Amino acid sequence: MAVCTRTACPECGYENAGSDLTCSLCGHVLERAARTPTEPFREPLEHPSPLRSARPRDDAAADRRERLLYLGIGLIAAPVFSLTPLLRFMGWFLGGLVHEMGHAAAAWFTGSPAFPAIRLDGHAAAFCRPQITLVAFAVWAALAFAAWQMRGHRRTLVALGLVVLAYPALAFTSARDLLHLLGGHLGELTFSTVCFWRALTGGFTHSRAERALYAVVAWYLLLENLWLCGRLMFSPAGRAWYRGSGSFGLTNDYVRVANDLLGTSLETVAAGMFLVGLAVLPLSLLLARRKG
Repeated sequence: MAVCTRTACPECGYENAGSDLTCSLCGHVLERAARTPTEPFREPLEHPSPLRSARPRDDAAADRRERLLYLGIGLIAAPVFSLTPLLRFMGWFLGGLVHEMGHAAAAWFTGSPAFPAIRLDGHAAAFCRPQITLVAFAVWAALAFAAWQMRGHRRTLVALGLVVLAYPALAFTSARDLLHLLGGHLGELTFSTVCFWRALTGGFTHSRAERALYAVVAWYLLLENLWLCGRLMFSPAGRAWYRGSGSFGLTNDYVRVANDLLGTSLETVAAGMFLVGLAVLPLSLLLARRKG
């Protein structure tokens, strides 16, 4: 049943319909009747659609697939460095350059001037001079200063602090020689880690070509090191070849580590470095995840 309300005009008293804005008799403007209180307006709850709620998850899945794609491209393309003599030389030159730079970096880190040398006929070495104590103390002071500068970043501070505390044991004991000899292969594995990280996170330009190239270099250096360690562990012929293949007539690194420093077998040294190599890809994935 509809109810019709009436409003009396305050000027002439004429009864007007409740919906009239002016008096039908005299034209006086009528006051609007107060609205009947109603339930307060509430915005409808927004129920996310399945597509919207799934978008972040889909983006993460797409990113994982893209990373796996570049890792796969690098793994498939890395053996290209062994297809022809020219490509093999390019791979050797890249690995040799990174290897000798690793030796030089380890030497300078402990205060021993060193200079990498590489020849186009297949020889490479890092020539190291005796330690200069003043240089070692300068490096130690620089590490301490860097730790102080990073005091607002807890993780970096802890990492640098541990290096500062361990530095005397690394630089002023026989561990210095061990670091020098392993610095070449550790340099290769470190560079491989950086290349994996760049391939996984987009590199400098986020281009497909750059990411693929990083992945190829990363896999090549890692697989070369794992293959070498595997031959030294399981192949007598491989061990014999390694003992007699030092550049410039020098003894190869792992042989010196096994015989001169640790007094153990070449197979044991190779096994230890094989385990270090296996940590490269997981570490790269962890670094890429932290950045993402």
